[in-house]
Amino acid sequence: MSSSDAIAAHLEWQPFTHRPDCAKPFWEVDQQTENDKRRLRREGPEHSCPNKECGHHDHYDRFTLRVLCRSCGTAHLISGEEYTTRTTTTVRTGYGQSPKRVAGLWLYPGPPLLDLRGYDSPGAYLCSRNKVDRLSEDDIVGVITEGRGKRGGTIYHAAIGPDFRPPAGGLSGYADWAKTSGEKPFTSVTAAAKWVAAELDAAATTKTQEDQ
Repeated sequence: MSSSDAIAAHLEWQPFTHRPDCAKPFWEVDQQTENDKRRLRREGPEHSCPNKECGHHDHYDRFTLRVLCRSCGTAHLISGEEYTTRTTTTVRTGYGQSPKRVAGLWLYPGPPLLDLRGYDSPGAYLCSRNKVDRLSEDDIVGVITEGRGKRGGTIYHAAIGPDFRPPAGGLSGYADWAKTSGEKPFTSVTAAAKWVAAELDAAATTKTQEDQ
């Protein structure tokens, strides 16, 4: 697995912002579903779906998500006709879990290797020097990815020095890595994290010597 899924879980989201003078920033989130709503001829854009047998022609189900802050009075309304909802966990989404401290780094979990039952461990970890509430590109210094060995055992690879590429053409964003751990895998997350930490320290030492 590449690091792309972990990057998409942590970076490709934009938080709602409160007003600058908001005294108690807190979002209240509710949802509303209107079933079999009738489309009025003079309400909204004309229906132009090329599929004449679609489910949102004269009648449709409308879903609206309301996100509001009572303190600053900001409200966001997000609605759509064709929608899907799914209740899952932070383990499956790869975001919302607490990072763990390994080898002096903070490891932020991504989603599992496969979205199947039995795959509950992160398929990748994004590495940061500091513990933060939300990762940014500047926080990420390395990555640890899970894989399978020749006999099906769990193995890990690592890399440092990300060069982030934004989402484009319908594809998720990704990163090119300046240095990877090579073909020889690690047998544990800890071993991979120690390699990341050592390589970061070596790169920092080299830069210091060059600057002198």
